[in-house]
Amino acid sequence: MGRSGPSHVTCPVCGYAFRASHVGTYVTIGRESDFCPKIPGRPSDGARLIRNGITMCPACSFAAGEDFGGLYLSFDERYDVEVRLEEDGLLRVFRSNSPPWLAFHAAEICGKARGARSRDLGDLCLRASWVCRKERERPFESTFQLRAVRHFIRSLQDENLVGRELSVTAYLVGELNRRLGNHREALNWYVNAGRTTEGDPRVAWLDRLIDKQKKLAEEQAA
Repeated sequence: MGRSGPSHVTCPVCGYAFRASHVGTYVTIGRESDFCPKIPGRPSDGARLIRNGITMCPACSFAAGEDFGGLYLSFDERYDVEVRLEEDGLLRVFRSNSPPWLAFHAAEICGKARGARSRDLGDLCLRASWVCRKERERPFESTFQLRAVRHFIRSLQDENLVGRELSVTAYLVGELNRRLGNHREALNWYVNAGRTTEGDPRVAWLDRLIDKQKKLAEEQAA
């Protein structure tokens, strides 16, 4: 998904009105092993399209993947969001130049304040790592991969995932560990992910991907 065309939205936290983009689609020519979309054109153009999946208020930095028009925050939620945004060190340092990953970081902070699922927080961090890769910001790519792993593991422990979501989440923990250089940890998670598919033909593609990445991790761990 992406966004195209401006519209006026109002921040549900501070009430600031600004122009944002409509949700739209973009063309992909495949995906990498962590599901990062391959988008035709320059990597920075792909980063921009992925980044446009998040709306971020330029006044208070509230951010979310949802349409602001459909969001309602209680008084307590708004207060918690405001406090977390004001206290966040990365926002204080980077708000003035707004790197492309900043909106995902802000959305993660706001998601925690709103009680978002760990699985969804992990997805925000995963997408942030894709943007960093396309923008060649390797240190921040690793940072967001590690944060995604932590959220995904917490989700697997606490959120009773089932079916495809369970299998994909366990696989991503393995794949992100491999990309972080934790090859033996990755191997354990690939095995766990394979057990969750139980030969389900609907996720045969994932079984093939698990086998392929497991072999790669074995070579890298040797």
